[in-house]
Amino acid sequence: MSHLLPKHCLFCLEKTQSHFDLCDHCIKSLTLNNHCCQRCASPLEASLFIARERNITLCGNCLSHHYHYDRVYSPFVYSEEMRYLIKKLKYQKKIHFAQALAKLFLQKIHDTNDFQLPQTIIPMPMHPKRLRQRGFNQALELSRFFASHYKLPLNYTSLIRSRYTDLQAGMNAIERQKNVQKAFLVKKPINYEHIALIDDVMTTGSTVNEAAKILKQSGIKKVDIWIIARAGLEN
Repeated sequence: MSHLLPKHCLFCLEKTQSHFDLCDHCIKSLTLNNHCCQRCASPLEASLFIARERNITLCGNCLSHHYHYDRVYSPFVYSEEMRYLIKKLKYQKKIHFAQALAKLFLQKIHDTNDFQLPQTIIPMPMHPKRLRQRGFNQALELSRFFASHYKLPLNYTSLIRSRYTDLQAGMNAIERQKNVQKAFLVKKPINYEHIALIDDVMTTGSTVNEAAKILKQSGIKKVDIWIIARAGLEN
């Protein structure tokens, strides 16, 4: 009779029986994005005064700017521990980390107010040149798990990245916005009104907003953004 090898926590490497592939201690060390804007999921200080619009708590940016996406769901803050897990996935090709991150997202997302399932899942596309460099698209790996869990169709061929863009790290908000202008194209019709666009981290939101704009122009009525961790510009 064969025995399964004991699992080890992806973060501290201690043995664990958790189906999240992280030990309970390391799961508790992840910073939850509990107090955040209910549109863009930007983390907020508890003492900060936030205006309300249509019974939704909004940050200053969402009150003063129009965004093309409808709602961002991001249960974690891009803290040191989450940064470690995501960078291992993206830059060290630890593709199995995608499943652990997706499981963590699913555990927490239903605690979010007004969470609604979309009709289809779409990963944030990667330009072919960047895909050749990295070898895989982490957003697609996350999307595979979400689509399987919710038994939703996975569409990774309609929305494409038609223009190669520079890496956003180190850019300010205005530079990021200019960098992704006209970077996306809906190549094939999407026969749904409500979609979830998947990515790993969101900082200013310029990239997902540009993708959402193109999706809305193609006829999509509602674009939700599912993000594992929400970062600030300083990240």
